[in-house]
Amino acid sequence: MTDVPQPAPRRAGPLRAPNDLAAALFLLACAGCAWWFGRDLSVGTAFRMGPGYIPRLLTWIVLGFGLLLLVRAFVWPGPALERWPWRPIVLVLGAMVVFGLTIERGGLLIASLLAVGLSAMAGAQSRWREVAVLSVALAEAACVLFPVLLQLPLRVLPK
Repeated sequence: MTDVPQPAPRRAGPLRAPNDLAAALFLLACAGCAWWFGRDLSVGTAFRMGPGYIPRLLTWIVLGFGLLLLVRAFVWPGPALERWPWRPIVLVLGAMVVFGLTIERGGLLIASLLAVGLSAMAGAQSRWREVAVLSVALAEAACVLFPVLLQLPLRVLPK
């Protein structure tokens, strides 16, 4: 006898897929922020694109996916919303904040070492030696790529 997959049980109320609802709200919030921050950019035409053309186009795409997920959350059944893993969220967002705060005074090398080290520790299987090697390798790659190969005016070492 083979096991036939059973459909997800019907939840009380109109909401049938909480995961889709959470994703839809996130995408709609992203589209709203993109629209707000890009509102002053001129769009232009398809033939003569302005600086706001691609951001506005991507905003519409994200908005469309958000609306699609919103409808899906109320039409098709889906899994319940699971508990969020706070450690990766805090460490990855913290790594971005640390990078932004240290890039000017600490230089690209220090900022990259800290950001990669912090974000690599977000994984459950992270080991200190592997994180250290990864941090050094990616920081060195960033120091060669951005200031040397791309000739961006970034300071590599601290002031």
